[in-house]
Amino acid sequence: MNGNGRNARASGGGNSNFKNMTPEELVKILNRDVINGNLKVYQNLLDTTNEATDPIWKGILPIYINLSKEEKKNFLQFLKIVEINTLSHVLGVLDGSTFAEGIEEEFILSTENSGTKINDDLQSLFLELIEE
Repeated sequence: MNGNGRNARASGGGNSNFKNMTPEELVKILNRDVINGNLKVYQNLLDTTNEATDPIWKGILPIYINLSKEEKKNFLQFLKIVEINTLSHVLGVLDGSTFAEGIEEEFILSTENSGTKINDDLQSLFLELIEE
């Protein structure tokens, strides 16, 4: 960690082997951590929580607990579809291919160590990855 609380490798930290992130790498990481990682967290919480205080969890937990194994699988697949659609929409907004009211300027997404724009095809790259 450097003084900013960041991993020195992530911020370049003088590592001559540092490699700039590509759009393909970014969508793979987002798929791994945002889609699959979050889905595992939700599944674990749903499978191991018996009581909840949050009103939304209080409402969904009894429903989930009473589902059959196949219905639970279908429910989690539905959650995955919602996550995929949401991330795809956000990537489309960042790419400029999806309209979002109130956004009038183009986004330029780059890494700290590179001025290379990596958001032009993030949404299509992500959807291609999902279809594999």
